Order: sequence, then structure tokens, then C-alpha cells
Amino acid sequence: MNTNDQIRTVVFDVDGTLFDTLPSLAAAANEVLVLAGLQAIEPQHLRPALSQGITALFQSALRLQTASVPLALASRLEKAFQQRYASHWLHKAVAYDGALELLSMLRSQGIALGICTNRDQDSTRTLLDKAALTGFFDVIVGLGDAEHPKPDAAPLHLALTQLGATPQTVLFVGDSGIDAACAQAAGVRLAAHLGGYAANPDDLRPYVVAFSDYAEFHSWMAARTSTQSTAETTHHV
Repeated sequence: MNTNDQIRTVVFDVDGTLFDTLPSLAAAANEVLVLAGLQAIEPQHLRPALSQGITALFQSALRLQTASVPLALASRLEKAFQQRYASHWLHKAVAYDGALELLSMLRSQGIALGICTNRDQDSTRTLLDKAALTGFFDVIVGLGDAEHPKPDAAPLHLALTQLGATPQTVLFVGDSGIDAACAQAAGVRLAAHLGGYAANPDDLRPYVVAFSDYAEFHSWMAARTSTQSTAETTHHV
């Protein structure tokens, strides 16, 4: 892929990229675990599993128990966790500072926007609705929409197809090794959010830009889109 190709489309991951969801997910998981007489798990120990989805996070919490959890009990607890999270904790996650301003700027520059996540559609839309971000996105691809989840390229390819975009003009914004592998498999450039949930920043390589907060990424994208707009104006004169 050519890192100098113009960016026409930006696709975002959700957990650890647009939203800081780990605190609310860990709280819901620990409520269910403690009520069942099991151990609460420190949120940082659940971080690596979150990039694989909500279910993977809770399954990780079960594996981290000092004693193995019977399969039947694990299944009941997983359902209880999903219900508790949806009813009491989902709406408490917050978007990262600066995300709204970035999305507004990209939209003003005519950049198409999409979502590609291993989170289910319903909870993804709930998060976006609460933060008043849903209207920014033309396409939302969630868990189960493609044949395989990330890190397979299928969900990102589906998002690109629905957006009418080609890989050469797309930037994927993610925070995990799974996002990096998905981007590479799809032939798409990656913007790495270092303020997310990756256990090791090197897991995010290769990327074209890395940022710790959205102010940094906003500046980088503003410079790129401004250059593109100037080049297009010059070309059409």
C-alpha cells in the first residue's frame, strides 16, 4: 500500500478507540462474579481480551478465577453479565476527549466515515446514540455482520464495500493488535490509538501514524485533509 495515497474514508474501531469502555465492562463483570461468590478481577487484567469482544472479556474473567468454573455455571453467568451490562453499565461508557471534534472536522472535509468493531450492533448503536455520534457514520459493521470477526479482513472489507471505498484511500483507526492485523490483511493503512487497550504498542505495527490523544490525531488529519483539498482545488483550476 502507498502511505501517500489520499484519505477519502476513515473507519473506526469502537472499544479503546472511540470509547473508553473497559471501566464499565469490568464493573458489570465483577458485579456478576462477586454475586456468584467468585473473585473480582482487576480491569487491567481484562484489557487484552476486550479487543476480541464483550463475550471474550467475560470469558477471560472466568479463566482468571483461582478455581475452574463449571461449564453450566459459566454459561449462566455469561448471560447474567450481558443482561447486567446492557441494563446498568452500557450507557456509562464515555467517548474519548476530542473524538467528537475530530469527527466533525472530517465530515466538514467530505471524508466518509464508518465503524468496524467486534462489538455487537445493538450495543454499538447504543454507545453512539448516547454520545450523539451515530449521525457521523455512513456504515456500521459489527460482530456477526461478516463471515469472520477481526482480525480477519472480512468485516473491514464489508465496511469498505458498503462505503464504496477502495483500500488505497482508507484509513482504519484502531487500538489493538487485532485491529492492526485486520488492517494489514485488508490492505488498509492503520492509525494506532496508543491510549487504548493494547498490551504492547509494538502489537499495533505497522501503522502510518500513532497518537496518544485525539488532539494529536486531529492535527495530523487536519494537515492531510487540508493538503488534499488544496491539491484538488489546484487540479481543477
